[in-house]
Amino acid sequence: MNKKRRLCFCLILSLFFTTGCWDSSEVNDIAIELAWGIDKAPNKKVKISAQVIIPSKMSGGQGGGTGGLSKGKPYFVVSSDGMNTLDAIQRMQTKLSRQVFRGHRRVIVIGESMARQGIKDIFDTYTRDPNLKLRTDIFIVKGASANDFLKTSYPLENIPSLGVLGEYNQMGTLMEIGLLNFLLSATSEGTCPAIPSVAIGMNPASQDEEKQKNQYNEEGFRITGPALFNKNLKLVGFLNTEEGRSMRWVAGNLNKLTVSSTIPQVEGNVSIDIYKIGNNIQPIIQGDKLKILVTLTGQGAIRENNTNLDLTQMKNIILLQNALDKHVEENVLRTITKVQEKYGTDVFGFSDVIRRKNLTLWKSIRNDWEAEFREAEISVNAELTVRQIGVTGPSLHLNPNEIKK
Repeated sequence: MNKKRRLCFCLILSLFFTTGCWDSSEVNDIAIELAWGIDKAPNKKVKISAQVIIPSKMSGGQGGGTGGLSKGKPYFVVSSDGMNTLDAIQRMQTKLSRQVFRGHRRVIVIGESMARQGIKDIFDTYTRDPNLKLRTDIFIVKGASANDFLKTSYPLENIPSLGVLGEYNQMGTLMEIGLLNFLLSATSEGTCPAIPSVAIGMNPASQDEEKQKNQYNEEGFRITGPALFNKNLKLVGFLNTEEGRSMRWVAGNLNKLTVSSTIPQVEGNVSIDIYKIGNNIQPIIQGDKLKILVTLTGQGAIRENNTNLDLTQMKNIILLQNALDKHVEENVLRTITKVQEKYGTDVFGFSDVIRRKNLTLWKSIRNDWEAEFREAEISVNAELTVRQIGVTGPSLHLNPNEIKK
């Protein structure tokens, strides 16, 4: 009994020595960074930029509102260059009166010039830092530098870097394309990374506007589609937004999608919101030829019907489904073919599927996967199902006498 009492006493006593944080830092002693930029600098150096909040101008306000916000921007951008990332960070710290705190970092942006040069070396420090948040999201700044992006204002957010996260979430992605997923793709035997890209300016510029863009300050930014990398982690090119959706559907990274298509048999078009999205990839060998069958499935609801078809009739539903299937098959196959012929980088995850489903096949082609991917015969089959047609059948603007039964 005495031993139990002594043990209880020791346990209770230990509580007095374990309360509190021994290595805590006061808020007034740190500079909170929310976004991080990486650019190419002269003389083979790297430029690091940080978007740091100003607490005195955030008092009483919320992340997405303006209530209680003091006059002026609630953030500032500080940057410095060095021979590598840590050297640049050390030089940056000499410009700040507070120690930079990166525990709340949400975004890493990389300038296009830096990405085309290659980012393998600059990411070495990220794989070694135990305090790094692996769920931090990464974006490539298309046509501009990361520093320019961090200085760009955004009308809907107090902190501009948070705006790009919100825009990307509207793309219907199933999971974050964050640092962890990037590192997993970079270390995969066959799969190459694809990182979302963002362009400064909320509207694409025409040719005349492009010539004048240096005469005014653009506001906001927009998601422009994925940036494709090779196994050496060098940027090789971009896909547009529609092609990016096709790529994510094949890779299994979508949870919602709107498909719009004209209907060849009748005049007009329809749009369907797909809320149950699936994919299946089946690799096979016929002779010496690698063939990959991609099956894309989805269930959804018709949200716009600009045809004279009566959607209460099953035959018209089947007609729409066939037209939508063909539209999806053509778009997705066009995207896959473009990546095969122009870039030769497996951003769809075909190599991972082959390794899981047929390890013997993968071992026979792993050493020459890039060539195998370029030459693979890939077919796409779409199977969309209309589950709902809305509260009305035909379009409201059509004459009832023109409705096709």
